[in-house]
Amino acid sequence: MSILYPKMDLPNRNTTMFPGPTTGIDLRAEMDSIMEEYGSYILVRHFDRTQHSSDWDPIAQEGVGGPGYTWVDYITLARKVIRSTATGSATGLEHPAPMGLVTVPMVVYYIKWNTIYPDDVSNGDMIMEFPWDKTRAPVSEEAVLIVSNSYEILEAADLLGDKGRREYYMCVTRTDIGGR
Repeated sequence: MSILYPKMDLPNRNTTMFPGPTTGIDLRAEMDSIMEEYGSYILVRHFDRTQHSSDWDPIAQEGVGGPGYTWVDYITLARKVIRSTATGSATGLEHPAPMGLVTVPMVVYYIKWNTIYPDDVSNGDMIMEFPWDKTRAPVSEEAVLIVSNSYEILEAADLLGDKGRREYYMCVTRTDIGGR
C-alpha cells in the first residue's frame, strides 16, 4: 500500500508525507506501489528505425499497409494520466474552453524503465491499450487482438532517481489524428 494514498480503514497508520525520522519518501517504492494498485497493462511497440519491414515502400518512403519499420512488442504495467493542452485563461479550470480555444487531450504514461530492456522507449513508438484484468500478465499475441486504443509517443523523457539512475519513462502521447 502506498503511503501517499492511504486506505481509510487504517486510521492509526501514519499518513504524513514523510513518516518516521526520514526526510523524504522512497520514490521507487511509491511508484511501484502506485503501479500495483492503479496501473494497467499496456503494449509498447518499439520500432527499430534501422530496419525496414515488408510494408516499406521505397518510392513513397513510408510504410504502406502497415508500419514501415520492424518492431518488438512489450507488455508492461503503466500508469495513465490525462492532461490537456489548454493555454491562457482556461488553463487548470474545470470548465470547457471558450469558443475558439482548442484543447487537445494529451495522455501521459509512466512506465518503469527496465520493463522493455534492452530497448529504450523513444519518440515515434506506439502505446496500445487493451482490456485486461490483473489476474495474470498477458502475452503480446493476445493483446494485439484486443487493442482498444492506440497512441503515438510524441516525447519520451527519462525520469531519474537519486544518484542519476533512470527509474521511469514519462511518455507524452496523443491519439493519432490520421487514425492509425
